[in-house]
Amino acid sequence: MLRRTFLSALLIPAATAFSRADEKPWAARLLKGGFDGKVWWAGLHISLQPKWKTYWRVPGEGGIAPQIDLIGDNIAKRDIFHPLPQRYEDEAGMTIGYKQEVVFPIALEPADATKSLKVSINAFFGVCDIVCIPAQHAAELVFDPAKADAPEQMLISQWKSRVPVFSFEGPILKTAAEMRDGKPYLVCDMLEAVDDMFLEGNPAYYFGKPTFTRGFAHIPVSGVKSLDELKGGRTRITMAAGGRGLEQSVSVV
Repeated sequence: MLRRTFLSALLIPAATAFSRADEKPWAARLLKGGFDGKVWWAGLHISLQPKWKTYWRVPGEGGIAPQIDLIGDNIAKRDIFHPLPQRYEDEAGMTIGYKQEVVFPIALEPADATKSLKVSINAFFGVCDIVCIPAQHAAELVFDPAKADAPEQMLISQWKSRVPVFSFEGPILKTAAEMRDGKPYLVCDMLEAVDDMFLEGNPAYYFGKPTFTRGFAHIPVSGVKSLDELKGGRTRITMAAGGRGLEQSVSVV
């Protein structure tokens, strides 16, 4: 299985297209949204030059998942959301992520809604074209309940609408582990058709691109020694259907 690393980025000679700091193919900033009565909204905005991409929480064969660390004052709970990704295929293999731009919405629930909330973000993520570059961004925001400033609320809301909706009941009726042509697969009995599926489970496994036939989705699985490893476990499946994102937790039989 192909695994692209970021070591190549450290070995690029100085006389390359990215020899100057102002020529980096990405930019990042921390967005400030408003208070919805329960949480303050923020967002990590990553913009990319043409052909470059960054990755979803399960990046595929050749990427790296974003790592977003949040610390601060007056924070009772924090959640980071991942918009519906796309699948890409190139010489490095099959990857899952975003091109052009992405916003990862961040929900921050204050311990005391009458007091200011302060948050610091430290993000590490990969951006790739022919080579991969490790990227980092650190920033800080202060939310003051006495002020109603929410300059990027609209942009955050646009990307919140792209976050898949989770449900324990969805298009998948049953998921089974089966051998096909001597290789392990997950086979999903589908109530309705979807455009693509992205699976999450044991990090030692790699779930490939599904094929759809007669109401069933067949997903190849690498890194599995026997079907017994898959049976009885739960898998989180994100589905793309008509531009909408759906998430469903399924048990494997």
